[in-house]
Formats: sequence, structure tokens, C-alpha cells
Amino acid sequence: MAAAPLRKRLLVTGAAGFVGRHAMSAFAASEDYDVLGIGRGSFDTLPPGASFYSVDLEEAASLQTLIAGFGPTHILHLAGQASIGYTPTGPLGTWRANVTALMNLVEAVQFAAPTATFLFVSSGEVYGRAFLNHETVVEDITPLPAGTYARTKLVGEEMLSDIFANSGVRSIVLRPFNHTGPGQDERFVVASFASQIARIEAGLAPPRLMVGNLDAKRDFLDARDVVRAYASVIANSEAIAHGTVFNVASGEPRTIAEILAELRALARVPFEAVAAPDRQRPSEIAIAAGNAQKLRDTTGWAPVIPWRQTLTDILNAARQACAARP
Repeated sequence: MAAAPLRKRLLVTGAAGFVGRHAMSAFAASEDYDVLGIGRGSFDTLPPGASFYSVDLEEAASLQTLIAGFGPTHILHLAGQASIGYTPTGPLGTWRANVTALMNLVEAVQFAAPTATFLFVSSGEVYGRAFLNHETVVEDITPLPAGTYARTKLVGEEMLSDIFANSGVRSIVLRPFNHTGPGQDERFVVASFASQIARIEAGLAPPRLMVGNLDAKRDFLDARDVVRAYASVIANSEAIAHGTVFNVASGEPRTIAEILAELRALARVPFEAVAAPDRQRPSEIAIAAGNAQKLRDTTGWAPVIPWRQTLTDILNAARQACAARP
């Protein structure tokens, strides 16, 4: 009788964050994984079958001890400073969260999980000014990062390529484009619109929705489809070479105005869109989209959640959150 396949031991960093929570739920529901999440924050309800420890990735000694105890076969690195226009700690905090913490993690993995597969979640933002010449980008286009967040992500990619080059650790780089879904922080545009609509519907705010730049055209995916992409890479990781880079994208950019119009159609009450000066973030990059054909060809992944369903789920989650507030 053939031996049963060994379960993968998956370590998820940033597990209590927006995408991390979706990842923890998805992987914990699979019989193929033992799942440990680490990071800041906490879970009110941890997915059945998963474990979580609150660990600061800047605490190198604690991190190394934890990884040695768990012995991961795969690491999904989601932790880090998110891409938004303002951070309380400024560029220094972004470099510390995205580079210093990554360096600690890499050192711990080298010591305590020397044969693991390391999935580094970078960002489609690393392409930056390359979008001025290529509205839709493939992985071999030279990145030209245009901001602190994007620069730190590209440095992270280069760090892994350098450090793991002659080790037993296989690193794979994932460059997700914009993604959203239920539970996202309302600092991000789709979640912001949905939360404002929910408050308007509940009578907690006047029927005026504050908006920023509506002209930018961006590539959006449902975060649950993004997690499925990560799972597809893990499932095929034995056949994927060290240093491989994958875009995770829909290839179908939408303007922010189009997204607002779709949410307006789902709203239960009418409202007026009002331009707010503090939300205006002009960008010289009019269109940014990714080509994920390489990921499709390698793993068979493709997004499956209809965009209207994504918006419906986000709006319903915002309504529930609004109703739960005292």
C-alpha cells in the first residue's frame, strides 16, 4: 500500500491581517496542511485546525525559536507595511517593517527550516514607472518602483535571491496587483466606498460619499482568489525553480469611477459623490494592469469569483460591521 502523502507544514506571517485571515481560513480548511499563523494582532475566532502566536518579526530570537519548534515546509510571507499614501511612522517605519523584519525572518528560516519553500508576497507596485510604457506588464519587464513601499518590496525580492541562492531554501516571488474583499481596512478605496455606503444606509451619515481620484485605472482581484493563487503555487512548488516570479492579476483593469458606479447600483439608498481634497492622490500612472499567464500556465490558477460578487460581499460585510457598532 502506498504511503499517504505528508501534510505540508505552512507558516503564515501577517496572519491576523486582511489577506492573512483569508489565507488562514482557506489553508486550515484543507486536509493537506498544518497551519501556524504568526504576527501582530489577534483572532476573535481562530479557524478550526489552525494555531496562532503573536510574534513581532523584529524580535529575532523569539522568531527563530518559534520556527524551530514548528518546522515549516512552506512559509507564506504576508507580513509588512501595507501600501497606502500615509503611514504614521513615515518611510523609516516602512523600511523597518518590510526589510528589517524580512531579514530577521530569512535568518531564522536559514537556521531553523533550511529546506523550506519561501513564498515572498511582493507587489505589482514594483513595476512603478514601467507602466508608463507598458499598461499591462509581464514578469520580465524591469521594475521601476515609484515609492517607498514599492522600493522596499523590490529590495525584499533581491535580498531573497541573494541570500537563498546557495542554500537549501527555495524562494518564489509573488507580485499581486490590487486586491480587495470582505474585511479590508477602509483606508483602501473599495472598502472605503462600501463602509461609507453602509453608514449612509443606516442613517449614520448624510447621503454624501467622499471620493478621491476616480480616473485611475487599476487591476483588481478578490483577495480570496489571490489566496487561491498562493495555494496553487504551494501545491506545485516542487516543480517551480528558485527565484521564479509570478504576477497575480486579473488582466482586466477598472477605473475607480466604474467601481463606484457598480457599488451605487448595489446600494439601498441614493447618495451624492463629493470630491474630498484629503483623498486626492493624483498619479502619473493612468493605467496599471498585470499579465498572469505565466501563473496560469504553471499552476492552472485563474480567478473564479465574479467581480459583482466581490462587491456584494464587501458591501454586506460593511453593513454587518456597521450594525455591530454600539
